[in-house]
Amino acid sequence: MRVWRAVAVALVHVLLTAAVVGAVVVWGFGDDPELAGQRVTVPDTDLRLPDNPERLVLVRPPGFLVMDSTTVKAGNSPDVLGDIESDVLSGAGVVAVKARVARDDGVSQGVWQMAVHDGADPRDAQRAIDALYEQGGWTRAYTAHDGVLLRTQTPSEGQPFTGYRAHYVLGPYLIRIEAYGTDKDRVDQAFATLATRQLTEWPPG
Repeated sequence: MRVWRAVAVALVHVLLTAAVVGAVVVWGFGDDPELAGQRVTVPDTDLRLPDNPERLVLVRPPGFLVMDSTTVKAGNSPDVLGDIESDVLSGAGVVAVKARVARDDGVSQGVWQMAVHDGADPRDAQRAIDALYEQGGWTRAYTAHDGVLLRTQTPSEGQPFTGYRAHYVLGPYLIRIEAYGTDKDRVDQAFATLATRQLTEWPPG
């Protein structure tokens, strides 16, 4: 039980840990055959653009941005998520991460875009990360949006946070929407608003 409590607490602090990390790993693919397993091919939705254009499918959360890696061309290493999640997601094919994380009125909110390499299925990453949160004691919650897996955490002894983590697939990406804080009402409202914006702008597909 202590093991899973430790995992749960670690998962709650993912946003804070990621925001504090100052050094990020940035890679380019080039023509190095050793990096072929990290290549992410984005579907070409506009033939007027160059081949494999960069695509950003994240809204901006409200408040002060404490992390914004969306300007990093190839994205960050999954290591920015912390050891536990990095191991799970890397094992499921995730090779690059972009995120926007903000603080607003005591609530941390974030949206994450996690790309899998060519040949990997982002649904495998979605199932793997959902299973990790289940093991960490997060409760399944249901949503009207097809394809969205949502988990919640409520305060308990030694764990004061209310948290939400939603994961869904869009193209070659696993998308995360999350919010956490110690004021349940504010967290509930913040997550509902952010999730509505993200899913309206970039629905599963």
